[in-house]
Amino acid sequence: MKFFTSLAALSLLGLCACTDEVAPLSGASTFRVRITQVNGAALPDASSPLPANRGDRKDTWAFELEARSPYGEPLDFDGTVRISVEPGVVLDVTGEGAAGRNIRVVDGKAQGTVTVTAVYGPARLWVEDLGYSPVPLADRPACSNGKDDDGDVLIDFPADPGCAFADDDDEGTGSFAAGISPPVPYELPRISDVQGFGATTPFPYEAIEINTDRPQPLVVTRVASDGFYVTDLSEQATGYNHIFAFSFNTPPGMRVCDRVTYLTGTVVEFFGFTELSFPSFVVDYPIEGEETCQVPEPVVLDDATIKDIDAMEKLESGLVRIEGFRIATKFGPKPVVDNVPDADHSNCDLNGDGQVDFESQAEGACSDACSADPACTEWTSYSARGNYKVFKGTTQVQIQTGTAASFDPTGHKGELLDAVTGTLRNFSGGSLNWTIEARCPDDLVCQSQGCVEATVPSTKACVRLRTIDDNDQGSN
Repeated sequence: MKFFTSLAALSLLGLCACTDEVAPLSGASTFRVRITQVNGAALPDASSPLPANRGDRKDTWAFELEARSPYGEPLDFDGTVRISVEPGVVLDVTGEGAAGRNIRVVDGKAQGTVTVTAVYGPARLWVEDLGYSPVPLADRPACSNGKDDDGDVLIDFPADPGCAFADDDDEGTGSFAAGISPPVPYELPRISDVQGFGATTPFPYEAIEINTDRPQPLVVTRVASDGFYVTDLSEQATGYNHIFAFSFNTPPGMRVCDRVTYLTGTVVEFFGFTELSFPSFVVDYPIEGEETCQVPEPVVLDDATIKDIDAMEKLESGLVRIEGFRIATKFGPKPVVDNVPDADHSNCDLNGDGQVDFESQAEGACSDACSADPACTEWTSYSARGNYKVFKGTTQVQIQTGTAASFDPTGHKGELLDAVTGTLRNFSGGSLNWTIEARCPDDLVCQSQGCVEATVPSTKACVRLRTIDDNDQGSN
């Protein structure tokens, strides 16, 4: 009997608990954000987006915001909110109560103008309550006064998580209520935008989707062991229209001539070489006998172009060609003696530890002597990466012909190469930064074993178009 009585009592307690009133939610939950103008005009339509902003111009967005309760109702919120844009960068905010990239909300409302740059694609304004109350540092704000103002044992910025910045006058955390605007339409960046029309990208470490909706396609010009190279055919006249996508291995199923219809990745500058890391992509492809390969003919590099850094930057990751260059004559595994390399002595690893130590006066001087000599290839560098020097007069450049497996450059010192075609890679270390990397034996033209006898058109070189019944589909 006692057992059943206890059960009844517990049931009654449960009923009582279920009938307790829950306190209503309060405080700011979100912000309604609206962009009213862009650059002083009405918002662009999604069908006519603004050009992607490469960080070389400033755009202004007029905005209005209103605090809302958890129930979606207008709220009398007073506080400072942080303004950001995604993707892109906020340069400053103007309006009543604006300070830096923040604005004061009074009676639940604020309006102002935000200056943004490096925005692209569907871009949105982001508003967040961080609990930030900025005051001049001279006024000894709570987050810089050396005291534990909120009793949490943590003192000042950056130790106290309630301190957004050193000039925050409140050690308490904000509500973290946030809101975003509807998208402002910008175009996705082209390859040339990602390249920045210069030596460095304006979007470092940004995860970016490349604009593939172009008048002409993006075509794969090379499939390598660590990724693939793409050219935007719509911008052949302007340059900067090539990029390398670093996928760590050969992308399965991809071939030269494939058309890239979707391409994303994280933009990285790898020792001066702009690339997309961790790419995602979708391709379609021409069928043999039905469509032609659209890989463009390579740009032939003359002496002036090779010596012009800006001209070479325009061609980075693109398909290029040199003609009439000779393989270095001073190209051998034995250590250099007295900084005078010769046919058998071009190794500047003088102590045999497997590397050239530039902190060593002897090895550094040896390397400098070889670098200054157009006819010298430093052996240690060649052993590590397969790059070697070719020259024509005083003009020199590096090439990599490891994909022509039957050709041994050390057995052809000083010999003439009629033509070398490949993708152009930049590496900012050392004095000779540019390397032409052959894609396959078709790219190496000479009269020796391992070469082809004449240049092969780009529509045929290193190309294996698919057929309708392709037994190799999915392989590479």
